Amino acid sequence: MTKLKQLKEAMRNPPPERLAKIEYKSHFMQMLGVSIVSVILIVKGFWYIIFAFIFSLGISYSGGMTAYKKYQNIMVLLGKENPLEFEKDISPSRRRSKIVNHVIGPSAKWASVICSVIIAIMIIPPTINRFLLILAYFLTIMISYTLLYFFFFYWVAYPFYKKEMKIRGI
Repeated sequence: MTKLKQLKEAMRNPPPERLAKIEYKSHFMQMLGVSIVSVILIVKGFWYIIFAFIFSLGISYSGGMTAYKKYQNIMVLLGKENPLEFEKDISPSRRRSKIVNHVIGPSAKWASVICSVIIAIMIIPPTINRFLLILAYFLTIMISYTLLYFFFFYWVAYPFYKKEMKIRGI
């Protein structure tokens, strides 16, 4: 199977645990968005929005908790993933993410985020046009995060992963 066909197959058939994780995270992000908009409206003087705010937060919270329970049930059914099968994953980004997360842990993701923001602040001059500044920050943070996490941390973690697989007998 060619790389393009593998990529299309990976995008067509996402695993159920990934879909459940996206679902519960979207509910909690919806709660954050509703909270921000409601606070802005309350500060502007639309105090009667409080009832809709409380109602929509309750709906989002219950939907998020239901989706989170579904995610937990799926993860219990699937069990812990075998590190020997990480390289068999058809999605290149998921494969790299699993290897980095297995070797380095979740701290690599946070280190990439923090370093990406610091790089963006150091590189981009704050005196440019506001629209260009937003666009430049967004692009710089996304590109540097991708380079750091999926290339640099993978480059560091992959030899350790291969060494661990040799020790296990693969």
